[in-house]
Amino acid sequence: MTNMELAIALITSPSAAFADLKEKPKFWFPLLAVLISTVAVLIWYYSFVDFDWLVDRMMSADTRTQQMPEEQRNQAMAMMKPGFLMWSSVISVIIFVTAARALEALYFSLSGNITNVRHSYKQWFALSCWTSLPHIIGTLGMVAFLLTSSTNQVSNEELQLLSLNELIFHVPLGGKGYVLLSSLTIIHPWVWWLTVVGVRVWTQRSWLFSTVFGLLPSIVVYGVWALIAFS
Repeated sequence: MTNMELAIALITSPSAAFADLKEKPKFWFPLLAVLISTVAVLIWYYSFVDFDWLVDRMMSADTRTQQMPEEQRNQAMAMMKPGFLMWSSVISVIIFVTAARALEALYFSLSGNITNVRHSYKQWFALSCWTSLPHIIGTLGMVAFLLTSSTNQVSNEELQLLSLNELIFHVPLGGKGYVLLSSLTIIHPWVWWLTVVGVRVWTQRSWLFSTVFGLLPSIVVYGVWALIAFS
């Protein structure tokens, strides 16, 4: 399958997509699609937003800056330049997304050796990249929001149209569980489902094995995160 055929097959016939990917592992298309689209939206957002309003909002929500003397707070605000925030966000996204895919592939590779599931690191990395491709839908939602917004005073959480926080919980910036709930989206169940399907196709094991094998990292990460966030 071509890259576009694989992307469509993830929706119409995920088992066939993963069977093809197992034989011909490739990862550049989904990895770059997610990275480039996210970076492009971030650059657009920081060029679009009322930056003074954004910085004031961020500083006001940070309990540490609230406790600073006024002079130190003003100095901190003066350091918050559009270019600094934009490029730090861009670099963070590139590092985080790539590292997340690499670590997930490493987990699959090591766990596969233990459970007698023998596939190369490249295969697992390809699986991780392709199963994360649906996240691009969230990025497209950001594009739609920016195109239709009637104001440039747009917060970061408002961009996360599909996050649990924006859709359900509405925890304010700095509130308990804000980062976690803003990170989890309604796209995640689809990503997790694709991961389970991919593992099952590649291992020919049970649904239970495939679910535990495929989702253990997410269960551990989000479980620990939730304990810390809400404790």
